[in-house]
This record gives sequence, C-alpha cells and structure tokens, in this order.
Amino acid sequence: MPSGTMAQNIALLIHSKKEHMNIDEIRNSRAGKNYESRFACHHTSHLLLWEEESYSKLVGMRAVPVDTRSKSEKLHVPPMRFDDVESVFLQEGKKCVEGGSLSKNGLSSLLIELPHRELGGKLTPWEDIVLIGDLCKKHGVKYHCDGARIFEASAGYGKSLSELADPFDSFYISFYKGLGSISGAMLMGNKEFCDEARVWLTRFGGNLYTKLPYAVPGWARYREKVLGHGTSMTFLEKLHKLKRIAERIESETTFPQIASFDPPLPETNMVHVCLKKSLSLCETARDEVFESFGLKVFSRIKEIPSDDVRYSTGYRSYLEWTMGDANGSVDDESFVKAWGEFSSSLLDK
Repeated sequence: MPSGTMAQNIALLIHSKKEHMNIDEIRNSRAGKNYESRFACHHTSHLLLWEEESYSKLVGMRAVPVDTRSKSEKLHVPPMRFDDVESVFLQEGKKCVEGGSLSKNGLSSLLIELPHRELGGKLTPWEDIVLIGDLCKKHGVKYHCDGARIFEASAGYGKSLSELADPFDSFYISFYKGLGSISGAMLMGNKEFCDEARVWLTRFGGNLYTKLPYAVPGWARYREKVLGHGTSMTFLEKLHKLKRIAERIESETTFPQIASFDPPLPETNMVHVCLKKSLSLCETARDEVFESFGLKVFSRIKEIPSDDVRYSTGYRSYLEWTMGDANGSVDDESFVKAWGEFSSSLLDK
C-alpha cells in the first residue's frame, strides 16, 4: 500500500464488519442509526495524534483511548498493558445489550503500536501482548498491530518477525521508517482479509499503476538491515549501541543533573531525552558543542506543554534520539564526550 494511514484505515474498516450484519446495517451503524463502530488504542496512537481523524472522517469509526497516564511514575508514562485493556473492555461491556458481546455492540478491534513511538520506543511486555490477544479472542475483538517500527521491536523483544505477528489478526509495517526506503507500506492478515483489503485499496485510490518504486527499495532495505545482507548496522546492533552509550552518559557525565532518558534504559534503538531547560537554551548549548567539538547531539527538539506529566516534574523540553545508519557510524567515545559537554554547558545556563 502507498501509506500506513491508508493501510490501517482499511484494516479498521474490514474488522468493523460483523458476520451478523448485512451491508445496510454496516452503513447505518456508520451513520449512527444503530450503534457506533469503535476501535480501542493507546492514547498516544499515531491514528489519534497525526492522521487528522481519518478513522472518523473516512471510515466512520470512533476511537476508545486506552489511557495509561494515571499510572505514570514521574516523567515515565507506561505503555499499554493487559490490565489497561481489561479495564477498558469492562467499561465497554457495561454498554452492551444484555447477552451481547463487545464485538456485536460495536467494539470491533484493538490496535497496539509496537514500539510506542510517542513514549520513546517503549514495548508492551510480551506476556501482556499474548494475554491481550487471548482477551480479544474471548470478546470477539480483532487484534491489529501498528508495526510501523516492528523491526525495532523485533530486536527489542529478541523475537523473530513471525513470532511477533503470530498473536495478531492483522499487521501493518512501514517501508520508509526503520527500513529507510522511499515510501510505502504492507498490510497483512489471512487470505480472506487480504482479498478484501485489495478491493478497498482500489476504492481508496491506492491501487497505483505500479508500486514497483516502493517495493524494490523496500525489499532491498529489508535484506540489508534485517537479514544482514549488506554493510548497514542491524536493528539489534543499533539497540546495543544506544544502550551502551546511554549507560555511559548516565554514569560518566553531568547528564543526570539536567536530563533523563525515557525509558531509563532504551528498549529499542530509540529513546526520549527529557531536559530541565527550555528549548532555546538547549539549542544554544547544542550549537556551542557543535562549534567546539564538531558533533551535533540532536537536530530537532520540542517544548513540553504545561499539561504534560513531565512538565509537573520540572522538565521543559524533550527530543527523540534514534540510533540510525548515519549516527551509528560515530564512535562511542565521541558520543559520550559530546553529550558530556552539552550537559555541562546547560548546567551553566
């Protein structure tokens, strides 16, 4: 498929069709005449934050957030866990017509992102992934994986891609994020699901004359970065490098006085860096280090809004640090020295 937004909306659409409903009932449900078709997802899901409510405007569905902020510890918001999903399912069950399942009352699917990008690459523990899958089956709810960065998650879990896919009814992967291809995505499921997805691909305008320009570099990057048929670092090597450097920055520099990693130890080859100084001061310190040392410790940084849990604990800005192909070639010592100079510079501001 040309994009992940298209792929995931098609997955939600297919899963929203219940065996007991005919096409008129499905249309009526989207118009609000019967019941509202819904899907559950984490409150930081890409669908909620970055896709302009496409699930509502295009597919006619409502999102049921699985919000984990109440379980936050200081700046650390946890990923979706089994008990979070169970709690939402219990609440949704109270709305059901007596004797009806969740799926027959409109909750058609649960979407989980692996890893949680907006939480610094955190992973839902694997035992929870399996338990959530069992819970979905019990209630007739389809289980979908937003696997835009599934190759990073595979390294973090220490599991093969097929093992990661096994609990899910459908699965999406991106060609351009971790793989670094030009664009494109893939949507997977059983034969019946894929047959219907191809029809909806045409209806969505995604059945391009050719997708060869997406497929060829996507396959090439997969062979290089996942199968190791090339000179690029694998996702596991990137994870190990980021962990190693993060541990040294914590123990060998003044970093802990001015910043924190979220999660405290990277779970994939990405992590958030939360800073106790303003965005402008961080950019100034970054530029000073670049001028004196020749290494830019980050490119983009964001302000932390005042209603964010991190703000209440003294943090004012944050950045996403991903170990990729380019910065993966920088030696550990240079990273540690640059981050040491950066944190020391911030302490003086």
